[in-house]
Order: sequence, then C-alpha cells, then structure tokens
Amino acid sequence: MFLSNLKEAQAFLSKYLPNTGTYYSSKRNYSYDFENKIHSTSLLSPYIRYRLLSEEDIIKKVLAIHPFVKVEKFIQEIFWRTYWKGWLEHREEVYDDYLSEKKFLLQEYVFNPEYKKVINAETEIDFFNNWVTDLTNNGYLHNHVRMWFASLWIFTFNLPWQLGANFFMENLLDGDPASNTLSWRWVAGIQTKGKHYLARKDNIAKFSNIKINNKIFINEKATSKVEEKNYEINKINLANQNHLISEAILIPSDELNFIQDNNYKFKYIFSGVPIDEYNDHNFSTNVIRHLKKIITSNFQDNKFYKNISYEIHFDDYHKNFNEWIKRYEIKNVCIPYVTKGNWRTITKKIINDNPSINFIYLNRNYDKEAWKYSKKGFFNFKKHIPELITKINNERNFKN
Repeated sequence: MFLSNLKEAQAFLSKYLPNTGTYYSSKRNYSYDFENKIHSTSLLSPYIRYRLLSEEDIIKKVLAIHPFVKVEKFIQEIFWRTYWKGWLEHREEVYDDYLSEKKFLLQEYVFNPEYKKVINAETEIDFFNNWVTDLTNNGYLHNHVRMWFASLWIFTFNLPWQLGANFFMENLLDGDPASNTLSWRWVAGIQTKGKHYLARKDNIAKFSNIKINNKIFINEKATSKVEEKNYEINKINLANQNHLISEAILIPSDELNFIQDNNYKFKYIFSGVPIDEYNDHNFSTNVIRHLKKIITSNFQDNKFYKNISYEIHFDDYHKNFNEWIKRYEIKNVCIPYVTKGNWRTITKKIINDNPSINFIYLNRNYDKEAWKYSKKGFFNFKKHIPELITKINNERNFKN
C-alpha cells in the first residue's frame, strides 16, 4: 500500500492539498470515498510520524493555497498530533505505566482464547476481522476505523486497552507513542475521565458502507473504564538552545527532516537506528521495513542533502557512530529534542557512552510554542491555533 519513500510522501501531499478544505470536512469520517473511488484522507500519517514531512511544513503549504477558515478542520487534525505529544511530554509517567502494564498483560493473556481470536482475525464479526487483516498486511487503518476497532476491542471483546494499543503499535506504520496511547485511553474513557467512545452499528454502516448482520452483537451500552490514578503535570525539560551550532548532527528517525525544516547547515550527518534497541514494542517486519526505507530515502532522494556528508546505519550503530566521530575528529554533536518513546532511551545511551563529546540540544520552535498549551484539554489548545499559525508564518518570512 505504501512505497515508503520521499517521492511518494510529496506526491500524496501535492495530490491532497486541493482537498484539504470542503472535501476533507465532508468526507473525513468515511473510511473510503466510495463515490469517487479514492481515499477520503491524505494517507500522510506514515510520513508525518517520522517527520519526513513535518506538521509545520504541511500547515504552511495548506495555508499557501487556502484561507484558514476553509481548512480549519484539516489544520486542527494536524495539530491534534502536536497536542498529544505535548500532553504526554507533560505527563511522561502515563507512557511508562502503559509499557509496564502491557508487558504484564501480554504474559497474562498469552493463551487467552478471546485475545487469540481477535488478533488472528477469527472473531464472529467479519468486518472486524477484515480490519485486523488490513492492519497486519498494510500497516494502516483509517482513523474512524481505528476508533471503531478500539471500541470493539475494549467494550465488545472485553480486552484490556493496553493490549489493543500494543497491537496497533506493533503493526501501524504511523504508530506514535503519544497519539496511539492517548487515543486508546480516550476510547476507554480514562483520558477524559468518564467520557468514552462507543462504536455503533449504524455509524459503522453509514461511514464504511458495510451491511451488518442483525445477529452480530456490538456493545453499544458499555460504561467507561475507570482509572484511579491521577497524573501530575510536569514541566517539559527543553534545554536552553545552545547557539554554538556544531558542524555535526545526529538525526533520529523521529526527526528525519529536522535540518531542512529549520534551515540549518551541517557538514556531517549521522542517521539510522539501532534496531535491537528500538524495542519498546515487538514491531512487525512491515514497520521495520518502512522505517529503514524512509530513513534511507530522506537522504538519498532529497537534493537538500546532495552536498552534505551523511551516514546511515542500522547494524553496529554505536560502533559506526564512534568511528564517525573519530574519522572526522568531531568534538560537538547536535541532537534534536526527541519525545517520549524509543529514541529518548537511545539518545540517553549515546550521551552516556560518549562523555568526551559535547552534545548540543536543538528544539523545534513549532513544538516549543505549541506545547505551552498542551497541559489541558484540546478545546483549550484549539483556541491558540490561530496564534500558533501566526508564529509559523512569521518564522517562515524571517527565514525567507
């Protein structure tokens, strides 16, 4: 379904830009545009997830051809990803608890027959089985389908939300620690306490063009799950950006186009991913293949990097990093700020293993500004979107 390269990502964006207004608002909830036989949404998420295309760049391109009032809904959906990341950065313990809980539950449910039926697409609900097959084969589901999927998982099959979140992360090409974890919590009714999401037969039938047998049972009357723990809001420890910019930078797979987006100049780039340490989930072959291909394509297929020395490593990552440092006698290495997930652990290891190197943290102003308003609910965040867009445009004009 996805070629996993820069050319495809750019083509998807160019093709969908005209549809980000009225079309998106009217068709976004349909799992597919059956009338026109095209996808109702942009399919950009497997590329935005790793910032092969960044949220701010997409927003700029959308607003370059549409007034905000026409594309407000599309812009809001882009900002949802940013908001989720900021919300989780303020409450990192939420993700830590999810990881420890799903590890325990995987052991508890390893032989559970209902769990096995669900993940093997052997339930009594044929369209749910089709969703499982689409997910495991293609690494993608429409967002509305994901909501129905999660609701059935939690309230009809009575399985823990943590196992569902894990199943998504293992298979989704756009699996994001913040968006995925918090969306599953929201469906369960613990993200916004007491407010859960229930899939309904009529809603599924309308927006996915599925005829549902009357004998199929979907629990449309379940109550919210309950979580006793309350998480405190913590300050995000963004480093004071050092104005001493090194000639070398390490690019994590979570921030693939950080250099171009921020118009930085570097002589040496080190990228790739230590696959063995990219392991907070048991990622499918599809996910790992996608990750490797977009990392490689980001540098090989982008003219921006044509005259810059870059290295990409997946095997012996740390050994090659050390050799890279020695080869070019590098003393200072920049690292983009990485959010909660695998790269937080990986970068800590890199820094601890190289005490002689001065690591310089760099932040995205886009994240830094948006996360100020990510402490509360999205309704509060949404009020600040026009202000954030103004800052994006001012920054663009300054750089130009």
